Amino acid sequence: MRRLIPLLLLAVALTSVAQNPIICDQFTADPTARVFNNKVYLYPSHDIIPPEGQRQDWFCMADYHVFSSDNLSDWTDHGVILRQEDVPWGNPEGYAMWAPDCIQKGDKYYLYFPDRPREGRGFAIGVATAERPEGPFTCESEPIQGVTGIDPCVLIDEDGIAYLYWSGAGLQGARLKDNMTEIEGEPTAEHTMQGLPEGFKEGPFVFKRNGWYYLTFPWVRHEGGTETLAYAMSRTPLGPWDFKGIIMSEHANGCWTNHHSLVEFRGQWYLFYHHNSLSPNDDKRRSVSIETVVFRPDGTIQQIYPTSPATTQD
Repeated sequence: MRRLIPLLLLAVALTSVAQNPIICDQFTADPTARVFNNKVYLYPSHDIIPPEGQRQDWFCMADYHVFSSDNLSDWTDHGVILRQEDVPWGNPEGYAMWAPDCIQKGDKYYLYFPDRPREGRGFAIGVATAERPEGPFTCESEPIQGVTGIDPCVLIDEDGIAYLYWSGAGLQGARLKDNMTEIEGEPTAEHTMQGLPEGFKEGPFVFKRNGWYYLTFPWVRHEGGTETLAYAMSRTPLGPWDFKGIIMSEHANGCWTNHHSLVEFRGQWYLFYHHNSLSPNDDKRRSVSIETVVFRPDGTIQQIYPTSPATTQD
């Protein structure tokens, strides 16, 4: 009976999630899910068809939408919350509004996002703030100084200390100051996460559960391969990390990227990720899907297999 009850609960959780992908009227990728005010808010990037003059075979993103749901089946699109033209320091024609994150501290919501700067090369990470999770958001006049890269993620620990994680030269992390717009010290080699496997890594998402910190990330484990979702665990927020393995294998149809977040909602953990199920001939236009997550007694994560129509390799 003890084993039957968790299985019944899992079945209820599975039936409560809408058929994948969850948003079908636009392309959504790189989903960060957060629970605010007893709702799940989804902050994805927004893939679009490249306009004339832009590279046609690459990622193209000009703005961010936010979606919310109280049942994971019915999603409300709150519209555009930030455009590339709204970023004072960003390139208004960069089309590089890649994977974002949003976190609440006090009575403010902080949106973290990458963008190409007006001057120079590469990416910087900016911050926009709002009084509500759906905005409107107001962008800071400058990006986070000393941080170069993409895919920001923020963890606020139980003691109130916040940490920023990002992809640059590998996966990096640093403590944020109380203002949430500056890091403590300068990024150096010591900010690189230690204990992770060889191979291309990006898109860190960090969360805490039962005293364990989980660093999860897209990982290309084979030369010339595509991305898996993998993870490592630690007793401290910046590691060193103990690599544990795969959360989700490579997409079977060759979709090159995956990107994700994990969130607990009403007692059940969920994985949000993307796949090109709405654009099977174009893996630069992706769509968000959801799966349930099962943790073993030791805290490790059972491998997740996508439900239709997304599929992965064995």
